[in-house]
Amino acid sequence: MIINLLIFFIIGCVSLLLLTFIVYRTGMVHKTRDSSGQLKNKQSITGIIIIAAVAVLIMSFFVLFGMFSFKKHSGFPEKVLWISILMSALVLFDSFFIDLLVIGTIKPSFLHIPIETNLKTMKEHVKKTFTFGLTIIVPIIIISAGIVQIIQVII
Repeated sequence: MIINLLIFFIIGCVSLLLLTFIVYRTGMVHKTRDSSGQLKNKQSITGIIIIAAVAVLIMSFFVLFGMFSFKKHSGFPEKVLWISILMSALVLFDSFFIDLLVIGTIKPSFLHIPIETNLKTMKEHVKKTFTFGLTIIVPIIIISAGIVQIIQVII
């Protein structure tokens, strides 16, 4: 299990970096976030579609992890536990490495990060991740574990 966890952690880190580069480089980030990096209070249809697509990608990633990592006899609580560990590690990587270091501090010019997005605004973003974000993170973990459980029962 630990090997699968490490493999999927590395895949997840690389995927998060690529996603960050894509959404900033293409300007997609501005469909869902204001110039300071915070989610817009009122989302456009495009913003809603982008957020939904990212949520589906995230859940698909954790379902894939579950399908590679768990045997049929693994219980739902075990799936929730290991998916939670992977999710926690990736949230920490995203928050501290990508958000605070890359976006908030280094701000590579090729990403076209707005001047208003700085370390202070990214600290607020990270704070929201560990408060409000949990209302999104916990359901993603439970739904992903549930999908793996259902697939394993069917197969």
